[in-house]
Amino acid sequence: MQRIFILAFKDLKLITRDKLGMFFMLAFPVMMALFFGSMMSGIGKSDSATLKVVIADVDKSEMSARFIESMMEIDAVEVIELECDAAIDSVRLGKHVGVIVLPKGFGETAGIFWEEAPAIELGLDPSRKAEAGMLQGMVMQSMGQLVGTRLQNPSMLKPLIEKSKQQLLSDDSMPAAVKAALGTLMDSTTTMLESLRTVRETSDQEASGDSGDNLGFQMARVQQIDVSRQAEPGSKAAMMQNLRSGWDISFPQSMVWGILACVAGFATLIVREQTIGTHTRLLVAPVSRVQLLAGKGLACFLCLILVLTTMTLIAVALGMRPRRWDLLAMAIASIGVCFVGLMLPLSLMGKTEQAVSGAVWGVCTVMAMFGGGMIPLMFMPDFVQTLSNFDPVKWAVYAMEGAIWRGLTFREMLLPCGILAGTGVVAAAIGAKIISRRQ
Repeated sequence: MQRIFILAFKDLKLITRDKLGMFFMLAFPVMMALFFGSMMSGIGKSDSATLKVVIADVDKSEMSARFIESMMEIDAVEVIELECDAAIDSVRLGKHVGVIVLPKGFGETAGIFWEEAPAIELGLDPSRKAEAGMLQGMVMQSMGQLVGTRLQNPSMLKPLIEKSKQQLLSDDSMPAAVKAALGTLMDSTTTMLESLRTVRETSDQEASGDSGDNLGFQMARVQQIDVSRQAEPGSKAAMMQNLRSGWDISFPQSMVWGILACVAGFATLIVREQTIGTHTRLLVAPVSRVQLLAGKGLACFLCLILVLTTMTLIAVALGMRPRRWDLLAMAIASIGVCFVGLMLPLSLMGKTEQAVSGAVWGVCTVMAMFGGGMIPLMFMPDFVQTLSNFDPVKWAVYAMEGAIWRGLTFREMLLPCGILAGTGVVAAAIGAKIISRRQ
């Protein structure tokens, strides 16, 4: 065992002397992760200053129409009208920031300060919480303008005043003296409203929510409605909901290149030792072929663990928070076994360093393309996702993502980790057999 560690240390020392190789093993993957992670850090954020709002007018009254007109006059809002169900679905699908539902009976009490404030149903996209307060303020502004509409048209209020007067006088629980006083108040309400209209016309205040606040009444009862929808399990939307930051995608994706750089470096090292005679000198030394191969495998395994661990720590420092550290360690170990095994047959793809280096990088690039090392598989066509099932890079990325943000359980992690470990064992056995025959 001591000889194996000595051989492994020798190979690690040779690898670290290759500055360009170390750059592609560690620095290049980190640079890719930082670049793509910073690009994806803005996922879910909106740069638009205009709020896209949909309104469902269930009331279909004159006052509800006035409310919609008032909302459309606000420059910061883009308003369209839809039926209630279609309006709510448009927010659920992310087409609009919020939905405003004007229920039946909205126009009966809108803008009347002695009646109970009308209800308005408001639904907001959960991912756009920053715009919630702004939208509610615009709703109140439009409701304030309805007060002005009432005040500027006393004839519109006369039927409502008479209706309120009859309701008060028909209330048997109310003392007669109170009824008489309220009746007198109702009779003088029209005169009072005319006076308020005159004051409003000469005031410098705009017809916004200010007048309603000064009168001291509630203009509307805003009721929140749920517009969120449970994403289908396994869908792209469901996976995106699990992401905590752009680093969750960029680092597992970029770690692939560090892995492939280690494989290419050690595969080239094996050929280099054969061409310069180091391998022959080791064969005549008191070292068996098994110990020789084990030493190289151990060195490659330790290098892979070092690269993956270092990149993980960098990602954590930037804000990535793996859901299961134990499963992440399990994923890293299985990835090490897999690519150590693949390194042996890949080292046999040529007889010179240049041939092996070119062939290994060609194979590794294809594996990275189909395995999610360039573009996340969730954004790729279905046929590519099907082909990726035969690519060890896909299972390496999936194993890391499963521990970092997918939330896989230990039982669910057995599949990708088992495929990785099994692939490594089979590939190592094939590579070792071919190498022994050549010698």
